[in-house]
Amino acid sequence: MIKEENRTAKSSEQELFMDKELELGVEKISGNKRILKAFSDALGILPKTVNIASNRYVFFLSILFAVALSACTAKKTDDNIVFKNIEHLHADTIQLQNIFDPIFVTLTNGVLTFTSYQSSPMLHFYETPSLKYLYSTGIKGKGPSDIQIFPMICRNTSSDTLYIWGYTPVTIKSFSVYKDSLSLVKTYNLNNYETFNNPHIIRDSIFLYSNSEDMSIKKCDLETNLSTGKLSFKTDSHGQSAFSENYGLFAANDSLIIYAYQYKKQIDIYDIASLQLKTRIIDKYEYEPPTFNYTENVLYYISIVAENKYFYVMYRGRNSENVPLNNDIIEVFDYDGNPVVKYIFEDIAPQIFTVDEINHYIYGYSYNNQDYLLRYAISSCP
Repeated sequence: MIKEENRTAKSSEQELFMDKELELGVEKISGNKRILKAFSDALGILPKTVNIASNRYVFFLSILFAVALSACTAKKTDDNIVFKNIEHLHADTIQLQNIFDPIFVTLTNGVLTFTSYQSSPMLHFYETPSLKYLYSTGIKGKGPSDIQIFPMICRNTSSDTLYIWGYTPVTIKSFSVYKDSLSLVKTYNLNNYETFNNPHIIRDSIFLYSNSEDMSIKKCDLETNLSTGKLSFKTDSHGQSAFSENYGLFAANDSLIIYAYQYKKQIDIYDIASLQLKTRIIDKYEYEPPTFNYTENVLYYISIVAENKYFYVMYRGRNSENVPLNNDIIEVFDYDGNPVVKYIFEDIAPQIFTVDEINHYIYGYSYNNQDYLLRYAISSCP
């Protein structure tokens, strides 16, 4: 079994307290001096001259032992992740009816939304599952209703609402999406601008985003604009987060944050409310420290999408030099961390994608096949 340190993330507003279960565990364990003696001998944490009957050391060992047991239940490690279901997917290619440069995609109320990086208009809408083009909107400009920066989709799984950042550096707008129009619902004004990577909106009230500068995931209350917590990941000694061992990307549903590592075959699942680690998934792999030559580095997880039933991670498992068009695969997990199905692409893999769990399709786009949208039929997940 691969053993990993069980890290617990704490926000600046939070302190670590012993919960009721841990207190009960301490009471139960404290009554068994024989177990404590064996535990201390195994760890080698007390000198032989220490009296194990001392209440001070009994309490210390009781807490340590209880925490150790708690840590074992707060994570999951695997020597191998085994997918009992494997599907081989073929791409349906749908000719683009307008020219744009896609960068993000999401599905809202049965309508597929692509955002452009530069071309105007910047928001493009397609019917599902046919991928029939519907309309485009969102003018790039400096006017009060224009998109001043490139638009980023703030993903969410809790409502049929489309959230777009980019109208200004400190503005998020929510929309109702219809097959013939886009209707503004609400405008959120943020206190200040940061590098809002992987933005998510949780239950219309929590703003989650990653900050590559300090390698963290930040949580903000959209109504009060106050920070409510932060998950931090250790940066390597050279200080370059993008080339650090713990660099990754995240997705989230209503209650969980899923963090997939780029340079490790590892996925962590955190509780949004407490920011505590709930599950850790580690596959068997050989770790290779990243270098500053990005294309030489072995990449494991390169993209992640959270939907209502499952989360979907794009796995590469090699460096980025001359990657075959069908190299990348999608691994699907439930929110307890159990492997569900693996999707292998027979012809071309998408580079950006979203999943239609109702109609059972993956929709996506590849920059290697720029004139087409991609659609893959998938079986209903078990």
